[in-house]
Amino acid sequence: MRIQDRIKRILREETQRMLLEASKKKILMDKLGLNEKNAEILDELAGPLSVWLANKFIDYYLREYGKFTKELSPDELKKVTIKKINDADSIYQARQNIVNIMDWVRVGLNGNLGDNKNLSIDGLLRKSKEWHDSLDFGSGDINYVENNPIILDFRDENGDGFYWVDLQTNNSSEECNRMGHCGRSSYGTLYSLREVKTLNPKYRINKSHITASIGGDGILYQMKGVKNSKPKDEYHKYVLPLFYVLGGGGEEEDYLIQGFGTEYASERDFKLSDLGNDVITDLYRNRPELFDTRGLQRKLAELGLIEKPVIDYNIKLEISPEDVGDYVDGDYVISRRKVKKRTPGGTEYDATIETKLFETILAHDTWELWESGDIDWKQIVEYNLNEENSEKIREIIRQSEGDEKDLDDRSIEELIEDFDHNWEIRSTLTNAYSNMEADSYVNYLDDTLRNCLVEYGSIEKMDDTGVILNINVKPFIEYVDEDVLDEHLDGCDDDFKCVFKDLIYNDYLEKPKFRINDYWYPDVDYNGFNELASEYLNDVSLH
Repeated sequence: MRIQDRIKRILREETQRMLLEASKKKILMDKLGLNEKNAEILDELAGPLSVWLANKFIDYYLREYGKFTKELSPDELKKVTIKKINDADSIYQARQNIVNIMDWVRVGLNGNLGDNKNLSIDGLLRKSKEWHDSLDFGSGDINYVENNPIILDFRDENGDGFYWVDLQTNNSSEECNRMGHCGRSSYGTLYSLREVKTLNPKYRINKSHITASIGGDGILYQMKGVKNSKPKDEYHKYVLPLFYVLGGGGEEEDYLIQGFGTEYASERDFKLSDLGNDVITDLYRNRPELFDTRGLQRKLAELGLIEKPVIDYNIKLEISPEDVGDYVDGDYVISRRKVKKRTPGGTEYDATIETKLFETILAHDTWELWESGDIDWKQIVEYNLNEENSEKIREIIRQSEGDEKDLDDRSIEELIEDFDHNWEIRSTLTNAYSNMEADSYVNYLDDTLRNCLVEYGSIEKMDDTGVILNINVKPFIEYVDEDVLDEHLDGCDDDFKCVFKDLIYNDYLEKPKFRINDYWYPDVDYNGFNELASEYLNDVSLH
């Protein structure tokens, strides 16, 4: 082939490749409606599978948002969902999940999805996690010849011992087989801590113990042991010198490692805080710029190397009635009703409006939830009726029956039995008593919900418009894993109200439980009952 033809073919292939990449991004934005940020991260991490994976995320959010917006039509729900995904950069925020899925697809499945293409995003994440966690650990290579650049060498004169090697790639099948993890990083070049052992004069074995991922920007994204485990303490003496290795520039400020990031399962990565206190102190004095993360700042404060920051943990949390169930376990739907609605285009559709227990309690509208049992009117007369109402009943009967001589000598119970032929008086007394029972139940539910909410802090407001709580979040967050807390602090820009809501939403904090006591019975207020009974008796006439 002539050189001119080869150049034309290369240019044509490169043009087609660029057009294909552009078309994927165009589909993500123009057809699916994703914004540029979300589209770019999918295109970058998922490549040819970006549209497929985008639809998986959209299906997931459609199901999630659909739980709370059932009154919308399918088209409206999709528009709302895409808008929420874009407003929150949801796919960009899920980039680590995308990396995990694509590592599994490319390495574990060798790019062949098969039936896995029909899995939901939850199923894909579950499969990718199983794959990351279950890779077998190889036993090492016999008489292995190291061809990668060695950046730190701790071997003895016989060539036995440990050394760090630059694998010069972000995707090493060799390291995958040795370490039992994916052997891949989306952000950095892989470095391996390896060990050579002499088995006998003829054979030596070479094993990997730690894999690190370091970006060109000096960010250490991962450092894990076998099967993505946390590196053992015994290897710390080989890890520490890595922080003094210079990068390509050779200048003192151009260290190979200049900061920390995260990739897969960051809770199992090596951290500077894993080192002994004396080692941390020495490293801080030599390289203080490494200690700019929240966790390391806390560690330095514990060691007295820096002052502890003054933090205001007090927040004012405003909760809408329909969201109280996010903070208290036990809310449920007590009624549903069908209504007709119209889309902006004028199409009529059926929608369901749900009413939940907690918002009903806040509205003090739970009388209908109380079911009175059989009420004995004689017990009411004996234990609940005051003299004033007794005389009012006697007067009602006197006006109906005339001035009989023995009327004043007979008990109220006898008079009701003899003259309340249509049960007007008896119904009045039992209705008043039942209403007072329902009123007691309303107060009981209100107090029960209030007692749950007060577990968070003081209640500034609690009514049909919602709840306002004043909370000191410190006791709630002090038992949350530090890495989790740091992640949410970063995501919320140190706003503890935002952090608290995120921790509640993601079930990192235990919520109070709303429970109705099976043995509870209404306590009918004596004065309240008689006031209500007196009002009802005013409308009773036996004529």
